[in-house]
Amino acid sequence: MIGQLKNTFNQHLLLVIALIVCALVYSKFLFFGHISWDDPEMVFKNKAVRDMDLKALFSNHYVGNYIPVTMTVHSLAWLFFESNDTGHHLLNILLHLFNGILVYRAGKIIFKNNHIAVTGLIIFLLHPLQVESVGWISELKNILSATFYLAALLTYCKFRETKRPAFYLFSIAYFAAACLSKSSAVVFPLVLIVLDFFLDKRISGKNILNKLPFLALSVLFGIINIKAQTADQFINYSHAFPYFQRIGLAGFALLKYLGLFLVPNNLSIIYPYPELKTSVIVTGYLFLAVISGILIYLVKKKKYDWLFLVLFVLLNLLLVLQLLPFGETLYADRYMYVPMIGFAWLLGALASKIKIQQFIIGAALIAVLGFLTFSRSSAWKSALDLYNDILKKYPTQFIALNSAGVESMMMNDDGRSLEYFNKAVKAAPKNYKSYYNRGLLYLKNNKPDLAIKSFNQVINLYDYSKAYAGRACAYYMLNDFPKAINDARHVLEMETNNPKAHFVLGNCYDAMNKLPDAMREYNKCIELNNEDPDYYFKRAIVFGKEQDFTSCLNDLSLCIELNPFYYEAYYWRGVAKVNLKQDPCDDFRISARNNVPQAVAAFNKYCR
Repeated sequence: MIGQLKNTFNQHLLLVIALIVCALVYSKFLFFGHISWDDPEMVFKNKAVRDMDLKALFSNHYVGNYIPVTMTVHSLAWLFFESNDTGHHLLNILLHLFNGILVYRAGKIIFKNNHIAVTGLIIFLLHPLQVESVGWISELKNILSATFYLAALLTYCKFRETKRPAFYLFSIAYFAAACLSKSSAVVFPLVLIVLDFFLDKRISGKNILNKLPFLALSVLFGIINIKAQTADQFINYSHAFPYFQRIGLAGFALLKYLGLFLVPNNLSIIYPYPELKTSVIVTGYLFLAVISGILIYLVKKKKYDWLFLVLFVLLNLLLVLQLLPFGETLYADRYMYVPMIGFAWLLGALASKIKIQQFIIGAALIAVLGFLTFSRSSAWKSALDLYNDILKKYPTQFIALNSAGVESMMMNDDGRSLEYFNKAVKAAPKNYKSYYNRGLLYLKNNKPDLAIKSFNQVINLYDYSKAYAGRACAYYMLNDFPKAINDARHVLEMETNNPKAHFVLGNCYDAMNKLPDAMREYNKCIELNNEDPDYYFKRAIVFGKEQDFTSCLNDLSLCIELNPFYYEAYYWRGVAKVNLKQDPCDDFRISARNNVPQAVAAFNKYCR
């Protein structure tokens, strides 16, 4: 009796320690910002999220995903935290901790074994492969989907135990919420079928029948998300290899996932596709043969518990094995978030057979995994740190080079930015993105001739509307208004509501003193995007030229409200106030103190 109590105490102590260590390890992220991959589009620059526009959140797809439940939670988080990165990171961390508890509960109910449940919780919470899902704000979809997935699994187990229809209906509802959080949950009905086989030691028609509503939802959400991926161009046809190669690569990816689980070394947010050598394809097929042999052996020996665990992992990895190619990577840490549960339970089942005190095994796992996860999380300190972490392992990785260039440009480290873009162009000379971003860098540095050259290289590779818009800006800077107008109009033929193209047209017409035309274009810009201070500033100048100083003053005030550091706008607002016989001195003073040359003379003239 005393021994049993001691064992229970040790197991619960491990659970508490694991939760505390997990919270401490991930607390680093509370001091980190968000990254430039997906986070702006999903949250920080997403007007529907900021406005809690439920109609938009439920009718649109974001970054190739139809995930209205996740987007609604992002919107709720914005309501509390707005642009505070700490709050959004905290949400991910708390949900991950909660998921750990759900994993523990599921392990205990399914296996009736506390060792498996506790070990599963420790590994799920603290394995360094989980850092990507927990630390990346945009991967809330991964964590939230897992929450509903596990809730659906637990309520289905409760339904099996009690036969109460309410639990069955709750399981369907949780499953639907999981799919609406991330589409990878669509494999859940297959997991339930395998679970029934494990628990009943047979397949029954009744159990298959009650999966039909789950399967119908799987098909529905699967179709919706394939359309969303296709619409956002996430289906990667450059990786649409013949199926015999895709199958070999799938086996290779499974081997890599196993390796990363057992030896989580040199982790990266990007693992590039391997060279399509015969050895890679053969290795993949050999590993698939090994898995098939293991599954046949487990069926013959009626080791249904092990069969369930292996199939749990395989089924939850099925959709990310690039049989339908998407994205740029063959495998990724974040794809292991739910499969990690199966791996964790597998290791827990093995650990429970080792004749070593379970507390020692659990404590060792907490210490080792906690240290590895703490170390891995340092790479996420900033977006640039993350991209450089990729480049340490894969120096010619185009996506990381291009992203590091963009990030450096945003930090005004333009020399380093140019180095990254030049390396990216060399690494992937047929990819237009680095030429385009290098063109923007040249525009920023007032080098329109070089910008035009870069944009021309883009257009030679791809009929990219943004490259025409960028080239139009460069022609405008060179006062070549006919070419600028021609490019801007070409953009509008491709994208009728492109505000950048309308802005270039407005600037050209303004410079040509065609004020009604300029006003029309600036009005259109503001209609399309009422949060860009440049649009209000330029329209204010046109109002000033038309002697409408009241409208000029209003637009300049809106410009300053959107960007309080727009010091040129303070000067012109002072000018508008002079014409309206108002006191301009505060505006001239602010502008003069921030090195706007005209403001110094204006302040001396009107305010001394």
